Amino acid sequence: MKKLGLFLFAFVLFACSGNDSDEPETLSLQIGDAYAGGIIFQLNKDFNGTVTSGMVARTGDSGTMRHSQAMNLESNGWFVPSISQLGIMYNTIGQGADNIGKFADGSYWSSTSVGTGSNVSSASKFNFANGTSSSGWNPVLNFRVRLIKSF
Repeated sequence: MKKLGLFLFAFVLFACSGNDSDEPETLSLQIGDAYAGGIIFQLNKDFNGTVTSGMVARTGDSGTMRHSQAMNLESNGWFVPSISQLGIMYNTIGQGADNIGKFADGSYWSSTSVGTGSNVSSASKFNFANGTSSSGWNPVLNFRVRLIKSF
């Protein structure tokens, strides 16, 4: 009887142990999928085509504000995208694609700027109405903000 009890204990322990592999779980993700609290706009893959990381954009704008206010929104891994990241968003989930990101036809602040902290003298923005970027904008102007994060 002791052997049967020991066998059952070992069987249950083995059955409940799950996957002990050091291999990460393979994810089947695509541009435009809802994931990690946002919408995937960029996927990074290894040489086998396995997703290793990526970027998501929040599902909505954070509002219209000055550049310094936008930069102060950064928290919990969410941050203001660079000008090149805004271009990728435009082409994958914005008006350059099917706009599943529901971007407004207007300008969005980027983190790309001249100067640091409260001494930012100009910043770059990306216009989702026509897919163009430009720099030299006064940081006290009000433009939209869409935060992003890595996964």
